[in-house]
Amino acid sequence: FLIKLLSLGQVKEDGTRVVVFEVNGERWFMPVTDNSQQSEGAKREKASGPGSVGSPMPGVIVKMNVKVGDEVKEGEAVASLSAMKMESNIPATATGKITRILVNIGDKVEGDDLIME
Repeated sequence: FLIKLLSLGQVKEDGTRVVVFEVNGERWFMPVTDNSQQSEGAKREKASGPGSVGSPMPGVIVKMNVKVGDEVKEGEAVASLSAMKMESNIPATATGKITRILVNIGDKVEGDDLIME
């Protein structure tokens, strides 16, 4: 294979950029997440108030049990977090409907970072 990097696009608000490269003369446009930009001071919104679900500790999101629009009960596991080689369920803090989700599987989070509402 002959692979040639052609360009790196600007980082968008969602932390992605388009990488353009050629593989054996065929041009490819690949959206990728640029983690180097996120680690340089990008801060997540913190959980506060009723109905907001925050990370209980620093870790990596490994599972999402709900999607936007799902109805949940207080205490129901809505996501799973891996921290120090252990998985922890993250419970819903109130009964209601999921209105927004701010993380994806594989995202690193800090303690009290807002995961969903």
